[in-house]
Amino acid sequence: MKPRSNHALLTISLIGGLVWASFAPLSLLFGVYLRFRGLSYASIGLLMTTSSFLSPFLQPMFGAIADKYRNRKAIVSISLLLRSLAYLLLMLSTDVVSMAICYVAAGLFLTGFMPLAQSMVADLSEGNRLGVYMGRYRLFGSIGWAAACILTGLLARSSLWNIFPLALAFSTVSFLVSLFLPSVEGTGESPLSSTQHKGVSSVRLTACFIASILISGVGMGATSSFLTISLSQLGSDPFFTSLVIAIGALLEVPAMYLGGWLSDRIGGLPVLVFGEVGLGMIYWLYGTVENLYSYLLIQSVRGVLYALYTVSGMSISSSLGGTRRRGLYAGFYNLSLQLGTAFGPYLGGLVSDYRGLWAMFVLSSAFSWASAILLTPWMTIFLKRKTQAS
Repeated sequence: MKPRSNHALLTISLIGGLVWASFAPLSLLFGVYLRFRGLSYASIGLLMTTSSFLSPFLQPMFGAIADKYRNRKAIVSISLLLRSLAYLLLMLSTDVVSMAICYVAAGLFLTGFMPLAQSMVADLSEGNRLGVYMGRYRLFGSIGWAAACILTGLLARSSLWNIFPLALAFSTVSFLVSLFLPSVEGTGESPLSSTQHKGVSSVRLTACFIASILISGVGMGATSSFLTISLSQLGSDPFFTSLVIAIGALLEVPAMYLGGWLSDRIGGLPVLVFGEVGLGMIYWLYGTVENLYSYLLIQSVRGVLYALYTVSGMSISSSLGGTRRRGLYAGFYNLSLQLGTAFGPYLGGLVSDYRGLWAMFVLSSAFSWASAILLTPWMTIFLKRKTQAS
C-alpha cells in the first residue's frame, strides 16, 4: 500500500471507529431509558423504527452523487457535523417528541458517511484483497464500539442520561478527524465485477443479495433493540449489560480481519450465508437462555458471526458495483440493511407486547435463516465456478 493510501485508510478507519463508538451509548441504553420513562415496548420500537426509516432511502442518492462528482470528503465532513448538532439538540431535549425528532435527524445525517466510506475503502484496495481492506476498516468500528460500551456502562451507573453527552462527544471528534481526510480515487476492478460477464454476477444475484440483507436486517434490528431490555429483566445492571455487549465487540476485531481474508479466499457469498445461519442460532439462544453469565459466551460467538456477516456483505456490495458504481451499490446495501433494522424494532416490539420477548427472539432467528436460504443457490453456483476456474 502506498504511504498516501495508508494514511487515507487509517483516517477513514479512525472516523469509522468514532462513528461506531457514537452509536454505542444510545444503542445500548436508549431503549432502557425510554422504558424507565414509561414507554411501552411497541412505542419504543416505533420510535426506533421511525428514527431510522427515512435515512436508508438517502443512502443510494449520496452514493450516486459521490460516484458522479467524487467530492466525498466534503460530503462526509458536512454530514458528521450536522449529525453532531443533532446529538447536541437530543442531549438538550426534555420530552420524548423532541427526542424523536433529533434522533431521526441524527440518522438522516449519517447517510452521508456510510456508503461513501465503504466506497473509498474499496477504491483504496484497487481490486486487490478487497475483503481484507474492508476488514481492516471495519475492525476499527468494533474497537470503538467495545470501548464505548464499557465507558457507557460505567457512566450510566450514576445516571442513564449520561449516554447523551457521551454520544455527542464521539460524534464531534469524528467530525474533527474527517477534516484531515485526504481525497481518494481508485482505478482497480473488483473480483465479482470482473466476473460479471462470465455470469457469476447478475441482476438476479444483486436482487437476491439485497433481499437477503433486508430480511436478515429485520431480525438483527429486533434483537439489537431489545437484548439490553431482556438482560435488565434477567437482573443485569447497566455495567454488566455493557460488558456483555463489549465482549462481543472485542471478538469482532480479529474476526473482521478473518472475515475479510475468508471473503478473498473462498468468496463473500459462503461467508455471508454462514454468518446468517449462525446469527439465527444466536437469536434463538437469546430467547431461551436465562442464565446471565451464559451471555458472555453467547455474545462472544455472536461477535465473530456478526463480523463475518458484515465484512462479507460490504465486500460483495462493493464488488457488484465495480469501480464506477461503488458508492451507489454501497448505498443500496446500506439501504436494505437499514430498512431491515428500522422495521425490526417495531415488529419486535409488537411481538414482544403480545407474545413476550422470547417469541420475538425466535421469530428473529427464523428471519436470519430465511435470508441464508435465499442465497444458498447462488453460493453453490459461485463455489462450483470457482472450483472449475482453479
